[in-house]
Amino acid sequence: MALPFSEKLKLELTVTAGEQPYAIPGGQVKDFSLRMTPTGFRCTLTFWTALEKADAALFTAFSKPDLVRVRLALSGVYDPPPAPLVVQGIVTEKRVSGTAHGDKDSVAVAFRQYTVTFEDPARVLWKQHRPVELHTAKKLSELLDAHKPGGLLLTYDWDALEEKHAMVCLGIGDDHPAASFYDFVLWFVDTRGGVLTYDSLSDTYTFSAKKPAVGAVTGLSRKHVARVDVELPPVIRHSARVLNGFGAGATTVALEQSQAVAGIQHDVLVRTPIAAEAEQRQSLEKERLRVRKRRLRLTFLDVPPIALHPGALLKLDGGRWSPGLTGLGEDLRVAELSFDGAGLQAGPHDGQQDEMEGYQVTLSVLLEQKSDPVPELPAYRPPRYPIYVEGKVHSPGGEATDRIYLQVDDQKTSVTNYRVAIPLWNKTVSVPAEPNQFPGTFYFPPYKNERALIGLHFDRAELHRFLDWGEGVRMPQDSQGDQILFGKNGANQTALTHDFQDNKPVWNLGRVNANDTEIIRLSEGHLLIQTKENPGGATTTPTYDVTPQVETAKGDLTAGVDGAVSGATAAYKESMAAVNAKLNAATEETGAALAAAEAQVKGKAAESRAKLTGALNGVDGQTGALSGAAADAKAALAGLK
Repeated sequence: MALPFSEKLKLELTVTAGEQPYAIPGGQVKDFSLRMTPTGFRCTLTFWTALEKADAALFTAFSKPDLVRVRLALSGVYDPPPAPLVVQGIVTEKRVSGTAHGDKDSVAVAFRQYTVTFEDPARVLWKQHRPVELHTAKKLSELLDAHKPGGLLLTYDWDALEEKHAMVCLGIGDDHPAASFYDFVLWFVDTRGGVLTYDSLSDTYTFSAKKPAVGAVTGLSRKHVARVDVELPPVIRHSARVLNGFGAGATTVALEQSQAVAGIQHDVLVRTPIAAEAEQRQSLEKERLRVRKRRLRLTFLDVPPIALHPGALLKLDGGRWSPGLTGLGEDLRVAELSFDGAGLQAGPHDGQQDEMEGYQVTLSVLLEQKSDPVPELPAYRPPRYPIYVEGKVHSPGGEATDRIYLQVDDQKTSVTNYRVAIPLWNKTVSVPAEPNQFPGTFYFPPYKNERALIGLHFDRAELHRFLDWGEGVRMPQDSQGDQILFGKNGANQTALTHDFQDNKPVWNLGRVNANDTEIIRLSEGHLLIQTKENPGGATTTPTYDVTPQVETAKGDLTAGVDGAVSGATAAYKESMAAVNAKLNAATEETGAALAAAEAQVKGKAAESRAKLTGALNGVDGQTGALSGAAADAKAALAGLK
């Protein structure tokens, strides 16, 4: 519940339009409303300007469609002055109006009122960024750097961003409904168990493996706080299972969660022959079962002289706090901030050049425990995978029209792949060598340069279907024929054909190798078996193209190196996940023990205070009796006199 108070604030406002900065005195700010979270902010503010002639340049620049940036610094008035709360972002909405202010030289003049809504830069720009791209041998940190607009600052402290992926696809088109690059970033951070934080002062985004816990813890006095509310986040009541549907090694791994209700679970289905990939997913899903801790919402009586922004570390400190208050003495982190101000100026003419002005203010923060590991991300739309693009099957050696094929075996995982070139991006990706729509009794590997529709997922590809027939395979329409070609090309192949001649079925099996031919033909009343060598035909010189073997060896080597790196990375991640889990468990256990000890100490102290108070009350009673006896003695002595 908001509790407004009057406060004098120092505001510094700069509006940059068309690369030209315009400084607006704080006294001209009529009102503002700021909401900040760990990932960014949104602010709406209104300010006045002087008479029309004085703000002509700003009005002209403001009216153009150029990018407008706003920087706002807010602080209370203290001596010494505290560090201001700074937000700087890009305008998403703007409007201007005027208020009449009499006539000058028979011409009506007015004050202008500007209203802007601005947000942190990544949220504004990446929400309008929808790339469709394919990359190979790419780190996610490199991908983010390639897509950051000028001036956007990104820092990385997360191993997941430094892992090189054999393939990365950005499938963020403009179809409806569509995800943006900002959605993609949030989706990646969320599904990989990372953390995204935004530092408004330095205008920097940080990608990390866990919540940052940097900076000094600042004590907060009770005198600045109107009320404290305890918020208890909803507790997840499910456990999880990771199901690997790979037929040759299907597994189901249950992941327990202490607050789960028996029989309630989230199932995650994967299909991979690689055990390390399944284990990585298990570690990730285990991390996602973390339970959020209780939080405190503080509503302020004034603007305190301390840093208040998401990520700042506070501690409820000082003697004015109730000894039994929840969260007292804990290290707390600011998770959200709400800051609103409505100017107390008499009108647009009041305080025009002042840096400080009075406001009706409401200020509150949401505090979480520093040890709370669960990140907070805004809602997002997951990117849609797969996307489909055309590819050409890659096979080295021979002629361009030869129907030869190449398979690359991963010695570590035993996964066999085809290589497919994607002309749109001039990249070559691996797709699993699987029968696709054929049953396993048919073995027809895709041949060199065959057109295929490839489904691109985020970090893998699959062969969806084929797009054309090979050269010489199609039969004339009139023949109503069917044909299968085996072999390299028209001069070195075996053809199985069935068509209609004179409206009668004819079956033909023909083999050719240069000028050597063999035929078996079944037709109406005839069986033909023929072998012959065509005179004048070109003789073939036996050759042996080692290009496929070389390419396969290169693929094996690359796969081996990548597999070793992937294996080491997986082992490292698994080890780190285990270590982090133990550290988190130890931290939880230590925190619980400290809380129990603190409660016990508080209970003993209260018991001691009660006993002491009782003893003092007893002493007070005895003192009263003694005083009465003394008075009686005095009266008796007075009577004797």
